[in-house]
Amino acid sequence: MRRLIAVAAAAAAMVVAPPAFAQVKPVDALKKQFVAGQGVRIKETSRTWVDKQDYIGVVREGAAAFGPKGVVAAEGERTPVLGPVLKKQFAAQAKKDPKAADMVDLLTQRTYMVSSGKHYYIHGGLFSRALPDDKFWIRGDGDPSFAIMGDQLINVLEPATLKHLLATGKHTGPRYRGSLTFAQLHKVSPSFRTLMPGISYGEIGKSRISWRLTLGEGQLPQRLAIDWTMPLTKKATIKGTTETRYSNWGADISVKTPTAESIISLDDLVDHILKPPTPIDEDYVAVPPSDDGTVQ
Repeated sequence: MRRLIAVAAAAAAMVVAPPAFAQVKPVDALKKQFVAGQGVRIKETSRTWVDKQDYIGVVREGAAAFGPKGVVAAEGERTPVLGPVLKKQFAAQAKKDPKAADMVDLLTQRTYMVSSGKHYYIHGGLFSRALPDDKFWIRGDGDPSFAIMGDQLINVLEPATLKHLLATGKHTGPRYRGSLTFAQLHKVSPSFRTLMPGISYGEIGKSRISWRLTLGEGQLPQRLAIDWTMPLTKKATIKGTTETRYSNWGADISVKTPTAESIISLDDLVDHILKPPTPIDEDYVAVPPSDDGTVQ
């Protein structure tokens, strides 16, 4: 009888005992993912309002590659989606000028991004038509996470940032929620400091981000949703929401940067755009071609 009771107790313990991953601390679980050649995949949707008017949305998809200390590279594509306000404005313009359709195509063009080390690379989007004929990518100074940042302001792939959220938020089971200001995030997050330098002071620094984080299997981030409001002018405000989902933790991720010959730096591109036209030679005299078409 005692043996039967012991077996029954052991079986009951196996049923009610929490899964092993529940005993792992989320920050430690994240750090264990920092293996070269591995990473995580990301899908994301965002919306932006200007003075309560639905202005523009964004759909993102990408991946982050890890090294021993965290994200070492990332890649992704970003597709803007016009909101009702912009659609209405462009529709009105198109009636007056058919070329307005070209602007819609440009504003909604998919952008491809790669980031590695201290640089990011962009292909497509607003700058695409300004590139020299032999260049396809724009290079700028950034952060390894740049290609998956921007719409999502909080980078939970950073241990310090994840630790801060878990320490300051409230939770029910695997669901955490809380808020922090831009200035507070600026102090905690290296990628946010790169994304928005100098944001730690002034009215913008007081802007608040509300967040909701869900942990999934292995205590790893599964979903992060944020909403924030920031002053645009003295009378206007801009509001944004982003939902990011993380999946395929431990997936084989390899991020390749563009070839050197296909790149132009952001500074050189600006110089190229602002380059003045060739000076006019006031002493030049046009000579008509000869009968055989040659010019002397």
